[in-house]
Amino acid sequence: MRARVGLDNRLFRQDRAIAINIIRANFSGWRDLVLAGAVLVVILAIVRAWFDDQPWKIAAWAAFGIGAGAGMGVGRLLRARIAFHSFDGLLAADAVQPLLRRGYMVAWHGFGIATAMAVTLVVRPPLVVITAPAYLTGALMAGLTARLAVGWAVPGKTAMGWNVRRWLHRPAAGVVAAVILLVSLLPAHALEKTGVLAIVGMEAVVLALAITPVEQDIVRFKAISGHGPWRITLDYARGLVLFAGITASVCWVALGPLPAGITLAASAAMLLLLAMRILAYCVHDKRFADFLVSIFAGLLMLTAYSMPVLLPVLVVSILWQLRRRAAEKTWLLA
Repeated sequence: MRARVGLDNRLFRQDRAIAINIIRANFSGWRDLVLAGAVLVVILAIVRAWFDDQPWKIAAWAAFGIGAGAGMGVGRLLRARIAFHSFDGLLAADAVQPLLRRGYMVAWHGFGIATAMAVTLVVRPPLVVITAPAYLTGALMAGLTARLAVGWAVPGKTAMGWNVRRWLHRPAAGVVAAVILLVSLLPAHALEKTGVLAIVGMEAVVLALAITPVEQDIVRFKAISGHGPWRITLDYARGLVLFAGITASVCWVALGPLPAGITLAASAAMLLLLAMRILAYCVHDKRFADFLVSIFAGLLMLTAYSMPVLLPVLVVSILWQLRRRAAEKTWLLA
């Protein structure tokens, strides 16, 4: 039994094999490897440059937050995988044994801590003393929140939520969102210009994100039915385009070009996020696709902050890579 608790744990070995196969499938060609290596180097360079410019206190708190977030994310992912193994996996007999479940989680968390510490040594070596405690704190929080979670399965809620999501895909949702933003700006004239700009930016991001929900199963069904990735993206973006056009036009007339530019920039950012999610959903399952898009979004934000000149090149590279993968899945039932 002891040999099955650590790295020889069958649950761990199965998920490790799945992860290796996914990496091989998505980075099979030399172009994929070169692009992945270049993206990794750019990410590490940007993060290192940012941490080097920060005082120790700010850098330490940032490292703690990133480490805790990583620990919580990995912890939630591992609990979801254990639930899958317990009910639908091939190793359900192992997954229902507490000792083997703990061994599985310890093995993966050990890998996560080692990876986090390796990245910290590259970014800013003195912060390595914070990485492990931060990661463990996040993993502990993931366990506590999982135990305290309350089920929300109420009869009728699922159907109601589905109807709301279907309505949000319609162009009318973009019109309603634009009206909400513009009406909320009526009392904002009493604020200073910076306050108005902040409200416009925050509301534009929130409303644009609200009217662009994406369901992975619908995207995959459309892809295997012959819908191209850009066609799917345009279907989902109709409301967002209307929202951007209405808000930018009215803001330009009523408030000036700067608020209009902010609404357009926020809408463009949400459109980019929408496109990345759809393209990733065409290729991967929801959990891995969301994880991949989160990495790309963080990379784009870091690039926009530190090296904005490289941002268009990086956007084109990411979209080209995702689109090429998504096009291969069109008409493919697998």
